[in-house]
Amino acid sequence: MSRVPLQDPDTATGRTKEVFDRVSSYYGMVPKLQQAMAPLPEITDAVWDLSTATMREGSLSEELKRVIFIVTASAGECDYCVAAHMLALFRHGWSVDDCAEAVDGSPLPKLGDAENALIEFARVVAQRPAAVTDEMTDGLRTAGWTDAQIVEATMTVALLKYTSTLATTFDIPFETLMEPLLDARPFARS
Repeated sequence: MSRVPLQDPDTATGRTKEVFDRVSSYYGMVPKLQQAMAPLPEITDAVWDLSTATMREGSLSEELKRVIFIVTASAGECDYCVAAHMLALFRHGWSVDDCAEAVDGSPLPKLGDAENALIEFARVVAQRPAAVTDEMTDGLRTAGWTDAQIVEATMTVALLKYTSTLATTFDIPFETLMEPLLDARPFARS
């Protein structure tokens, strides 16, 4: 159960309803995270704008950004966000095991060396930004990443750290669509 009330989208009014309508036009529903943020519709709207801009702007693929989201969510212990972005990666041909490998920190066979280097950089940024070194960013440049792409990857981490902090703090329950994932890696813990 969420630590804050979730606003039922069917009873939302005013600015909250407007924001919910925007979100619903993308997802076909209003995720529970946005329902929890409903008391502050202007911030909810701004976060939505930032989220959509992060996905649209830059040259990193949506697939690569979703992997960055998963490693960031895992670092922040946000199962809700891991599950949400796993669902998004399924549309790119990823399996549950592929996503679990991203959480585990294994090199990802679905990605090349340059992409794996960027994912590892994102993992460091997600876990401890102060641990980033000049050698790391120089290594990314040597691997072919531009400064703009390094900034883009870092901003992708920052966005997910923001949203995963909210989801984890509020203990947002899984969406119905996510629930089958609870019995699979990385959620099924032995």
